Amino acid sequence: MIVITEKAINFLNKKGRREVIIEYPEYRASCECAFVQVPEIFAKKPKTEENYCKTVVDGVEVFLSKQVALPAENDVTIDLDSFLGIKSLTVSGFKSED
Repeated sequence: MIVITEKAINFLNKKGRREVIIEYPEYRASCECAFVQVPEIFAKKPKTEENYCKTVVDGVEVFLSKQVALPAENDVTIDLDSFLGIKSLTVSGFKSED
């Protein structure tokens, strides 16, 4: 189950966004690809939706990459974090595999 905090919903409303993507990011360095095992969240709509499962939580469209599996034992929480006045969405509840 996906839960969105009130702070995160208010942040998305202020930004005029009603969609988020949860996916594994891909970082490129020296023409090689590194795989990060913890999903990240982005406040945007995917360019193509066929690689995502879409669900609506509290009026926000959540696009979950088909490569990301929701954990069975706990909820995934979308929240708002602030560091030195810079606010960003965070996603927690996933466990990284060794």
